[in-house]
Amino acid sequence: MRQLVALAAGLALTLPAVGVAAPSVPLSAPASAGNQTAPTIGVAVKAVPDDEKLPSLPPAPIVFLSGPGQFEVITPDIDASRAGLAMAREVWQTLTTPLGLPSGGFAKPVSVWLFLPAQWQGSGGVFRANSEPGGRVSLEVRWTPGLAGSETLRRAFVQALLMQRAISLNGFVPDRLKVPAWIEDAGLAWSLTRGRPAVLDLWQQESAHITPPPLAALLSRARGGPPDRTQELALLWLLGHLQAESGGEARRWPQFLRAVFGGEDSVAALQRLYGNYFNDDAARELWWQVGFHSQRRQAVQAIETAAESRAWLAERARWLARRGEDEVALGLDEVFAARSEHWVADELGQRLAQLRAGLAAGGLHPFYRNAAMSLGRVYDATQTGDRKKFDAAQADLFRDVADARELEQAAGAALDRLESSMPGTDQKLR
Repeated sequence: MRQLVALAAGLALTLPAVGVAAPSVPLSAPASAGNQTAPTIGVAVKAVPDDEKLPSLPPAPIVFLSGPGQFEVITPDIDASRAGLAMAREVWQTLTTPLGLPSGGFAKPVSVWLFLPAQWQGSGGVFRANSEPGGRVSLEVRWTPGLAGSETLRRAFVQALLMQRAISLNGFVPDRLKVPAWIEDAGLAWSLTRGRPAVLDLWQQESAHITPPPLAALLSRARGGPPDRTQELALLWLLGHLQAESGGEARRWPQFLRAVFGGEDSVAALQRLYGNYFNDDAARELWWQVGFHSQRRQAVQAIETAAESRAWLAERARWLARRGEDEVALGLDEVFAARSEHWVADELGQRLAQLRAGLAAGGLHPFYRNAAMSLGRVYDATQTGDRKKFDAAQADLFRDVADARELEQAAGAALDRLESSMPGTDQKLR
């Protein structure tokens, strides 16, 4: 029977499709990962004695999608896929706003190859990110269990995502495109602290005891230089300050990002786009120091917006499947039917853990807390195979989501009316 391979936020699900026979075709790594060009068609047959062992083949990699046009994680190791997908989701979600990532993803996702040590090609290093003709970015990682959740793995994903964003903003022009070291370090710090109020609070406390380093030194930070904790802290606040000072109509920050990704010197681009804030170097330093202290003192926002909670919940309720070249959605009833499949059981456990952690952290918007609890009951009933509880929980989920959307839209309309009743002010209430 033909196999349906489902790929969704860590799901690799095999379901039988009735009535159709087709061979299973394993995925293969690209030439850049060490593979040779595919041979021409032809078969050589050799008789093998019964006592002769056939050579063992390396496990075939499987593709896992973090989201349409985001990251595709390619690996034969299930533990590596879990860690890679968790990092892919977190990096994409935390950097969506500062990088202005497209809502539908890129035309081509970032390809992430997590190689087992025996498959790794090359000398030294843990990862390498490359841009390829056509604008695709590939990331190759020498996977070991110690990389799960590490800063090294986070940096690898951040670096690859920045390269893809540079290409999407400026086109594939290898001689001109670059990702400055300071943007990579700032993106790493932003990804690490967003969504972790406790970590952000620690960074704020630590920053209260340092003097902001000169702005030109930050923007000229060399790649591969010695660790500098003061600069690491400052770059987080610089990234926030540049966005805060972007302006309404001018939108300096997106223009600045495009310029430096396109090869313009960061200091020169800052002067060109933000120069109306300062007349000379001394005024620029004062502008930066004020921004540094303003950013580090901002209160940690523990509760997400309704839209953020809705998106977070949707990611944990969405199950996608790939049938050949097409991508289709799996309904929750289909997931229930395939609950005994290894991949489904594994992913259900992961999503239940995420839902419990999200509810315990208290960051979900109140509009969507009931929906999150109902989705948890859906997955609980799927795990136990209790169809009656599953049906009841799914009905609750649909009702809770509809109620939450109604509340969200009503609140938005009320704020719009309030803003329109305040002529002559740009004060935004949300």
